[in-house]
Amino acid sequence: MPELPEVETVARDLQRWVAGATIMDATIHWDRTIRHPQPPERFVAEIAGATIERVGRRAKTVLLSLADGRVMTVALRMTGALIVADADAPADPYARVVFALEDGRELRYRDVRKFGRIGLWPGGGLRSVGAGRGTRSKRVAEGARRYRIGELFSGHGPEPLGRGFTAARFAERLRGRSAKLKSLLLDQSFIAGVGNIYADEALWRARLHPLRTADSLDEHEVRRLHRTVRRVLREGIANRGASFSDYVGANGQPGANAARLSVYRRAEQPCYRCGRPIRRIVVGQRSTHFCPHCQREPVGSGPA
Repeated sequence: MPELPEVETVARDLQRWVAGATIMDATIHWDRTIRHPQPPERFVAEIAGATIERVGRRAKTVLLSLADGRVMTVALRMTGALIVADADAPADPYARVVFALEDGRELRYRDVRKFGRIGLWPGGGLRSVGAGRGTRSKRVAEGARRYRIGELFSGHGPEPLGRGFTAARFAERLRGRSAKLKSLLLDQSFIAGVGNIYADEALWRARLHPLRTADSLDEHEVRRLHRTVRRVLREGIANRGASFSDYVGANGQPGANAARLSVYRRAEQPCYRCGRPIRRIVVGQRSTHFCPHCQREPVGSGPA
């Protein structure tokens, strides 16, 4: 699944290439891609004529802010991609939604496994039954209360690359938590955008075992983990993301970060620090890679 660096790469590409473009029409080839509004025909009618003012990101979702204040959200999920194509480019059999731009280009939402979702939220906000902060529910439906687009992400934690995400704030969020570090970094209500790849990389750089509990860290370790989380994310963006299967940027090209990873998917290969084999375990049903020598297992950590 694309994580923060991959989604940020897509958003930055689209900001350069489609900000200011007008969507003339949309063709939907897979109805279930459309999350809101329903039915999909209504989505097509409402997006026609909209001008894309800017493109950004929140967590693992691309945000296309329209000139009239509405926001289109694109959750790429496992295999989603937003690709800008020339008018004469060959048709893509995996394009689930195709947006025809006024200048003749197309913005294609490509999704092999069909898990991604697109939503269009009116008036800079939306109507929802609402999920309170920290809940895992992501269901959005028509309801009585109208609120801002930001509240769609009310269950998400802070952005780890935001200026306000300081080491002190990180320490505050860790305080009193007994969760294992790997599971906590993957918890989107704790911090937004970090996934399996960058959690493994950050823990390796911080020399922290994935089964360490948050409340076992001292002040120095907290600062070290804060620094490495931000560093691996920034490097991922600089290298245009990590491509292992379906992820590509908006130009249709894979990112270069996969070749620069230190532990992720390197089981039984030598650690770049100590030369001992990288080990793979499962933590919270997620594949986890670490160096047993550099990342010492806590005493009495129990099963993963």
